[in-house]
Amino acid sequence: MQGVVGTLRYWLPLVAGFICLVAALFVGAILAWLLMMLAFGLLLDGATAMFERAGSTGNLTTHRQ
Repeated sequence: MQGVVGTLRYWLPLVAGFICLVAALFVGAILAWLLMMLAFGLLLDGATAMFERAGSTGNLTTHRQ
């Protein structure tokens, strides 16, 4: 069960973002703009959650300049 909840953490925002983009095609201009902004936020959230979960990507403490 823990694995399913872990994968939903990044797949749910990605799917919801794409649904918002498709829904933006069928509504008025103002609502479409709001849906696109919501979709961008959801896609960014899902992508950064996936990147965080990936192994050996490094972070601020491992890549010092």
